[in-house]
Amino acid sequence: MSSGCATARLSLEGEKVLVIPTPPQEGCVNLGPVFGKGGGSFGGAFISDEKLMEYASNDVRNKAAKKGANVVVYSTHQMGMSGGSEGVSTPTATIAAVAYRCP
Repeated sequence: MSSGCATARLSLEGEKVLVIPTPPQEGCVNLGPVFGKGGGSFGGAFISDEKLMEYASNDVRNKAAKKGANVVVYSTHQMGMSGGSEGVSTPTATIAAVAYRCP
């Protein structure tokens, strides 16, 4: 499944990427930022916020793995809102993180 789509699945490589709350200790190499997205124009409004965040997290971990990372630290998240005749919905979730390769 392509990264950034509403139902991003965690890849085998992405499963190996550990999510930690604070930057890792010495010996890790900062591989730079990674951004994950869950939802989109098709179907995002019909998916729960929890699932949107899960898909965005999967996308971040998959992208970090492609950079050679085995650790990510989330820095921010954002829920996208849209409105229309049916009211306000949350069609997207975005997560910003920093990828690291640690021993």
